Amino acid sequence: MKGLTKEWLSAAEIEAVRLATPSGWWPLVAMLIYAGLRIGEALALRWSDVQLGLRQIAVHGGFHELKTESSDRDVPIPDPLAEALVAHALQHQHAPADLVFPGALGNYWRVRRVWLETCRRAGIADCRLHDLRHTFGVHAARSGVPLARLQRLMGHASPTMTMRYMRHAPNGDFAADAARIAGSMSLPASAMAETQLKLDRPRLVSAS
Repeated sequence: MKGLTKEWLSAAEIEAVRLATPSGWWPLVAMLIYAGLRIGEALALRWSDVQLGLRQIAVHGGFHELKTESSDRDVPIPDPLAEALVAHALQHQHAPADLVFPGALGNYWRVRRVWLETCRRAGIADCRLHDLRHTFGVHAARSGVPLARLQRLMGHASPTMTMRYMRHAPNGDFAADAARIAGSMSLPASAMAETQLKLDRPRLVSAS
């Protein structure tokens, strides 16, 4: 499959990446795609941070990022990532304090080489590791996740950083947004009738 040069992957390209990823490496790649973590955040994860039962991950910054207050956050674990992590946990004996991605999986330069080879096999050009995080942001915006929630999920310090993804939000949401806004401004039918009755009452009294 020949991919396009861009900063995020389509659903078809994600599947191509899954099939092209070497055995044992998919859980890490899936973490970047489906949770939107920075590579340093993913490599810093310990099993105590991963709560498969609750389907969430506690992120505490990473090895290569400047830690900010917004870096500490909880992110959800969707089904594809849960499946990958369960299989990964069964293959690697671990204690709560152990790294989720130990050994070669935790070496940034080795990860980068494996990723470049995966892209070559998948037919995807010029896709950086960080573009997997962009992939999460774009698909979140396309699925209608509001700006404030997306900012929290990605650990951005400012909504300005998150706005880049909102241009991918579907225009079809405008009609639904307008309906919700109008609904908030509208009274229920019973309240409308009561209001009309109050307005009519002075006229009825004067007419009598």
